Amino acid sequence: MRKTTSISGCAALLAITALCAIGADCNQRSPEKASLDSTRIEGEVRALLDRWIRAFESRDEAAIRSVLVEGDRFVWLEDGEARYPSADAVVAALRSFPPGLQFSHKLTAVRIVPLSADAAWAQLATATEIRQGEQSLSQFSSVVLMLMERIDGAWRIAAGHTSSGGGQRPGPPQGELQSVPRPR
Repeated sequence: MRKTTSISGCAALLAITALCAIGADCNQRSPEKASLDSTRIEGEVRALLDRWIRAFESRDEAAIRSVLVEGDRFVWLEDGEARYPSADAVVAALRSFPPGLQFSHKLTAVRIVPLSADAAWAQLATATEIRQGEQSLSQFSSVVLMLMERIDGAWRIAAGHTSSGGGQRPGPPQGELQSVPRPR
């Protein structure tokens, strides 16, 4: 009696074969290649962080949207609360500030951890000042944790969490946090 293989059985076999091939390729990556990939990813993520800061400081809504994941896959938490459930909510919040306010953001420490070729997280210490003309209205420091992913070749922020200190307090300690290489 001849056995026939179902279409779903063939699909499962192909999927298992593909996973094995991908897994075998991951195990064959040299430490040098992993290090080069980590260095490249760190540079690309730092460029994303620079675009993020410039977009907010210039209050450029299109630029802000360009650095954030679209749709319901994005969320930003502040002090434990889901404050911005979408890129639209981020833009609306920024739009609610009076036009004359100027925002200045400084990264005082950065740690980037590549998770894969298309994902990384970053831990940031920031110092922010809000000014109106020559008058400083608010200064505060924050710790930010971001999850970034590469979508269609471009890095975007998929999620973030900000924990803020009180207003008018000194900023976080100065210095560069060390990036951690991705595990092999």
